[in-house]
Amino acid sequence: MSFGINFINLLFPLLLIPFYIKTYGIDTYGLIAVSLAFINIVSVLYDYSWYAFAPIEIQKVKDDSNLISQYISKIINCKIAVFVPSILLLVVFILCSEIKHNLIFAFSLLVFLFSRSQNNLCFFIGLDKVFPYFIINSIVKIGCIALIFITLVEKTDYQFVFYYLGISDILIFIFSTLYLIKKNYFKYHFSTISEIYEELVFGYKLFLTNLTICALMNSSTIILSIFFDNTIVGIYNVAEKIIMLCKQSISVLFQGVYFKACEIGISKIKQLNHFLKSVFWAYFLMYGFGGLLLVFFPNLIISILSSEFTSNSSLYLIYLAPIPLISALNQSAYMSLLLHHKKSTYFNAHLYGLIINIILSFVLCYFIKVNGIIISLILTEIFITVYLNFAISKSDELNFFKNKID
Repeated sequence: MSFGINFINLLFPLLLIPFYIKTYGIDTYGLIAVSLAFINIVSVLYDYSWYAFAPIEIQKVKDDSNLISQYISKIINCKIAVFVPSILLLVVFILCSEIKHNLIFAFSLLVFLFSRSQNNLCFFIGLDKVFPYFIINSIVKIGCIALIFITLVEKTDYQFVFYYLGISDILIFIFSTLYLIKKNYFKYHFSTISEIYEELVFGYKLFLTNLTICALMNSSTIILSIFFDNTIVGIYNVAEKIIMLCKQSISVLFQGVYFKACEIGISKIKQLNHFLKSVFWAYFLMYGFGGLLLVFFPNLIISILSSEFTSNSSLYLIYLAPIPLISALNQSAYMSLLLHHKKSTYFNAHLYGLIINIILSFVLCYFIKVNGIIISLILTEIFITVYLNFAISKSDELNFFKNKID
């Protein structure tokens, strides 16, 4: 059921892209895309490490409603604490962009940022009650899409889009919290500063990993906005959104594939390596075929999302097409590293990749414009994939590339 929630959350913004472009124009969509990219990066503060650790911690005390309340309250308090620096980041972003001339739109970003600061999904996963959250999430988001389609139909109404998105997230938080109060007897508790500090220290390594991954996925749009106007950003972002959707599908597949790898376990290393090798080649065939579809049918795919400058977006999509395949080919190595408790290798690959990406993006974008952003993305993905697979190949035990696995 958590897969269903992730699917809806993934599909939700994509359904709105054709409406944004048709109603507000590709230039305004570019402004929305840059704002959303920034919010996505900052929102990692609120996800921190809790999507991974909170379900585990709740499972440990699931029979004690008081301990559950204390833990959930502590996470909520941590999110409140990190909201303050996120406001400062938003202010800097607004002052450094054209948004500073539009106070209505600027304040909508604050509302949207606040709405992203609280999310109860990880608690429902820990309590094995994902279905109620799925219902709440689906109803509110479908209602939000309908209201946007019906009421925000004027070209200047883009200023209110993030109010609608933010209020929908706030409603999901309120309704899901009321469910926790009624069904799980949740009671809010204050947390001490030391408790908040200890919680933040506990998960900071996973937070940094998530931050590097999210920055890689969203930094290109922001960097492009520094050099070019919103029209260029919008044209490029339509193509990048399709690529990001393909990359998100890797994360969705990961949930099932990694579960199977965990069932095999590291004690059966030979069987595990055979499995990871088969996953590597299955991903190669699947995402290789998907990449060919992007190359041969770019206009058809782009036309689903955009009605403006489709030929330009189609060309960018062709150039970006190898990225999902390159990214998919590091998944077997990633799973092996996770199972053998070598997460630092994965973190280093993305940290170095992010540094390379930012430097290359600024330099190449200055000299060869949008193509520079695309080249930097492809080179970064190649670096990460080579880094992870090389780390595996150096180990006789983990190397699933060997012709004959001992």
